[in-house]
Amino acid sequence: MGDFSLGFNGQLEQLSVFFESIAMYKKTFFLLFSLFFFHNILSAQKDFDYWLKPPEDFKIQPFLMAQLWSSYTFGEEVFNEEADIYEQVDNRANVMFRRARLGFKMDAYKNLKFTLVGAYDLIGRDVLSGTVGGTNNGSLPEFDIWDAFLQWKISRNNETLNLVGGYFRPQMSRESITSGWSVNSMEKSMSQNYIRRHLVGYGPGRALGLNLGGLWLSENQDFGLNYNFGVFNPVYTANGGNSQGSKFAPLLVGRVVLNIGDSEMLEYKIGYDINYYGQRRGLSLGLSGSWQGETVLFESSYATEMDFLLNLGHLNFDGEWNLMWRQGQRDLGNDVIREFAYASNAGHLRMGYNMVVGKMFLEPTFMIMQFNGGKEALEQADAKAVSSFSGSEATYDLGVNWYLNKKRLKLMLHYTWREGDAGDAGDGATVNQFFSQSGVGAIHRGDWLGLGMNIII
Repeated sequence: MGDFSLGFNGQLEQLSVFFESIAMYKKTFFLLFSLFFFHNILSAQKDFDYWLKPPEDFKIQPFLMAQLWSSYTFGEEVFNEEADIYEQVDNRANVMFRRARLGFKMDAYKNLKFTLVGAYDLIGRDVLSGTVGGTNNGSLPEFDIWDAFLQWKISRNNETLNLVGGYFRPQMSRESITSGWSVNSMEKSMSQNYIRRHLVGYGPGRALGLNLGGLWLSENQDFGLNYNFGVFNPVYTANGGNSQGSKFAPLLVGRVVLNIGDSEMLEYKIGYDINYYGQRRGLSLGLSGSWQGETVLFESSYATEMDFLLNLGHLNFDGEWNLMWRQGQRDLGNDVIREFAYASNAGHLRMGYNMVVGKMFLEPTFMIMQFNGGKEALEQADAKAVSSFSGSEATYDLGVNWYLNKKRLKLMLHYTWREGDAGDAGDGATVNQFFSQSGVGAIHRGDWLGLGMNIII
């Protein structure tokens, strides 16, 4: 036992001497190790040749899109606050660029795309015409960013997993995420305006966010599934429209589409079409939902939506219905707080049929849009407290499209008429889109006859 202890103690003394020698020469050891380490790192950097390279056929694809429309408006009325009545303004003709886009797309790297789109809309628009949209863009039009996003295909051998990030439309409401150049009514259904304002707070409907989505198709491509799940940060409520304020809640949005028959798309994308010019026989059924927690405007905001697109050869039939809720509270006085959940809904139905007449490809179409909100005084006060719309309105569009090069060149002749009900809010209320116009105030929107040309270059 004693011999073992002496041997063990001797080994400890040898280890101690060894570590003391290392401590004495630690600077030398450190210097030699550093030289060895950085020599190898620098050598590896010198020989590194694994940088991602742009595709050999890399190119930037610029594009120009424009909608040049003329309209003639009947029966527009403006509210005179002093006289407390609506007064009809003169019927009028108006020529404008309803929408105009300038942008580019590029495949920056393999499986990585970038899109940038600028807009200079509503040039020449008379705000007392019956068409919808903002105020006149002026003699020197403003140019704004409309879309700016990256799309990365994560799944290399299929379309099942894609990430989109940037400034774009949350994937909810088929009408909202379908381009104005792809719809077959002259103007898009304004049901999109109600759901866009519900989601992000303003008409263009864009926000910064991330979206994970994909497309799965069966082997013979007669059955498929398209999905999208996104998180966005609308910043319209505080600090000059640059913050949500002291209360923060991201917007969560999801959409799933079941394709039966021919698919809408063979590659994943976040834009959609309606008319496939007789080449598709298929049905798409969509279901969407959104959620946002407490902000300075409401305690919670949520929505659900159902949509469909049916293409049976030359028949094109689409529609959707959006159900929207906002929970909030307001002070009724005498220490009474009213807690409520305000509900509204909006949607459309639209049908077109392709006809070949000689050398002309024509499509007669009809659309109806409906918005329904609260009409009683209590409900309308709730709506105002959470920045929602109330009352009701309806829009009807009847017309014909002449496609000269599919949607890339199209002529349109349509008539649009509208009606609304302000409920208990009465005359002068701006409770929904029929009764309000930016730059004017309270109105009764008129009917209009439109002739237009859409072009994409």
